[in-house]
Amino acid sequence: MFKLNFLKKNRFLYWVYKIQKIYKNKNPNFHYSEFAEDVMVNRIFRNYSDGFYVDIGAYHPIKGSLTYKLYKKGWKGMNLDISKTSIDLFDIARPEDKNINCAIGNFSGDTFYYENSPINQQNSLIKSNVTQKKVEIKSFLLEEILKLNKIDKVDFINIDTEGTELNIINSINFEKINPILFTIEENSFDTVNESRNSKIELMKKNNYELINVIGVTMFFIKADMVSKVSDLIRI
Repeated sequence: MFKLNFLKKNRFLYWVYKIQKIYKNKNPNFHYSEFAEDVMVNRIFRNYSDGFYVDIGAYHPIKGSLTYKLYKKGWKGMNLDISKTSIDLFDIARPEDKNINCAIGNFSGDTFYYENSPINQQNSLIKSNVTQKKVEIKSFLLEEILKLNKIDKVDFINIDTEGTELNIINSINFEKINPILFTIEENSFDTVNESRNSKIELMKKNNYELINVIGVTMFFIKADMVSKVSDLIRI
């Protein structure tokens, strides 16, 4: 943390730091996400030359990203993350996107998140250990942040927020926000897991069907698109 604070005082050194963070250990293979979830995303949207995604808990513009393949294809989107440093990386690597340092939740207002390090997948609105740094952040409803940025059509939403996914889903106005695909993180796949089952039940209530699970990611498709998507993802 001291090193990063020192680097931030020098614009050039901080720029070098960000470039290194973007391209270090860049996955040279055919996928960027941890479990190749982005390959499935690309199959679903293989006939879409452009579109719009919203990545909530975006973390990194390339490493682990479910949307980077779409960006390279010509899509545009909005990347939202509680880490200011993560958003700085997006501003460099994905300048055509809207990159916003904020939280998305079931309320609008000032709050805090808990930071393990400036770029860390485990940073969350939920405190998990006593060593985490408490950081102020502005929270928005998803509908609110879309309206503020004049976005009225979304094709794909990814939600990966380390434990607050259900709060976000509960706050979505599905009459206004109804993309073709949702991908939602779920770290536990025990059949009696309450969080997992609640997500599936809530998505089904809003006319989305669970079509696949890859790694820790659940894929939900609009019910009226399931048969069409099944043809697209067939190997």
